[in-house]
Amino acid sequence: MKEPEILQTLVELQKVDRAILDVEHEKTALKEEIKGFKDRIAAKRGESASKKSKFEETRKKRVSIEMEIKTKEAEIKTKDGQSAGIKTNEAFKALQREIDSVKSDIKKLEDAIIVFMEEEEAASALFKTQEKEDKEEENVLIGRVKELEEQEKTRDSVIAGYMEKRSGVAAAVDKNWYDRYERIRKNKGLALASIIENADGSGACGGCKFTVRPQTVIELRKNTAIKTCENCARIWYLEPKQETAK
Repeated sequence: MKEPEILQTLVELQKVDRAILDVEHEKTALKEEIKGFKDRIAAKRGESASKKSKFEETRKKRVSIEMEIKTKEAEIKTKDGQSAGIKTNEAFKALQREIDSVKSDIKKLEDAIIVFMEEEEAASALFKTQEKEDKEEENVLIGRVKELEEQEKTRDSVIAGYMEKRSGVAAAVDKNWYDRYERIRKNKGLALASIIENADGSGACGGCKFTVRPQTVIELRKNTAIKTCENCARIWYLEPKQETAK
């Protein structure tokens, strides 16, 4: 295979590699978008868990007060039972004062429990409303993630198709030049660079902007041999000139 044919094949190979890179960039963008949505889902779940925790905390406080009231009611019952065995008036009054103190404590607890019940009722209504809204939003986010994951799978199929095409093109390239192409591609991203032509006949490397002499541009136009950039080592090629419409 002559060098002009090798160069043409390398140009075709790079077109495939560039297409693969473009799809891989799309995949990367999709992955980032998916991660963003998953982070939002995790944040929503964290918020929901926090709201539920606060609701449960209010409920537990109410239950705790109810248990304390029952304990004090049992204490009063015990003290009432003790009154039958009291012999003196002073002892009876002292016991009565203890009972009144416990009753006063119960009254304070009952007042507190009313407050907690009102808070719990409000928290319950708010929690249920927010829970429904959070669930609806989460379902939307999950649906979006599924859509993006399907798009990602589609990109995988496209890449697989390009890779199959690449294998066919690569097999037709001279081995020495293919190995060189791969070394440059792995270091630079793209192994070939088109020449940006100037009005004065000179040019610049499309990869690193290195100046290309007019004579070199002429030689590239003749397409008799492969030339590479002295600065970045990329393989040079010229884009076909567009015909001017008459």
